[in-house]
Amino acid sequence: MKKILPLLLLAFVAALTVTGCKKRCMSAEGPTDVRILNHTGQSLDDVTVTTTDDVSYDDRVYNYGTVADGAYTDYHRFDIAFPKADITLKIGGVTWSTPAVNFSYLTYIGQDRITYTLTIADQVNHVLGLEVTIEEPIDDL
Repeated sequence: MKKILPLLLLAFVAALTVTGCKKRCMSAEGPTDVRILNHTGQSLDDVTVTTTDDVSYDDRVYNYGTVADGAYTDYHRFDIAFPKADITLKIGGVTWSTPAVNFSYLTYIGQDRITYTLTIADQVNHVLGLEVTIEEPIDDL
C-alpha cells in the first residue's frame, strides 16, 4: 500500500500538468501574427482586416483603428492568414479597400509574423495596394 500511494499521487500530478496546459492550438495553417504598415501618404482610419472568409475561424476580422502615415501597428494574432486579405479603411471619411479576394485557392502563410504594407493603387476608384512581407517565425508558441 505504501508503494501504491506515491505512484497514484505521481500519476495524478502528471495528469494535472498535461491537462492544465492552455497553450494555443498550433497547426500548419497558423496562427499568424499580422501588423499593418501605412505607405499611403495619408492617415488611415477604421482599418479593418479580414484574413479569411471561412466563418469557422473565430478570429478572422480585426480593427486596427487609426494608423498614421509611415506607421506600423502592433501585431494581432489571427488563427489563419493568407498573402492577400480583405482590408477596408477610411481616408478623409471616404471608404477605401483592397481588391476582392477569393481565398479558395490561396496558400496560408503559417506560423509567422507578417506585415501587410498598404499603398494607394487607384486613387479614382479608392483601391488599395497590398504587399505582404514575412518578418520571422513565431517563436512563442
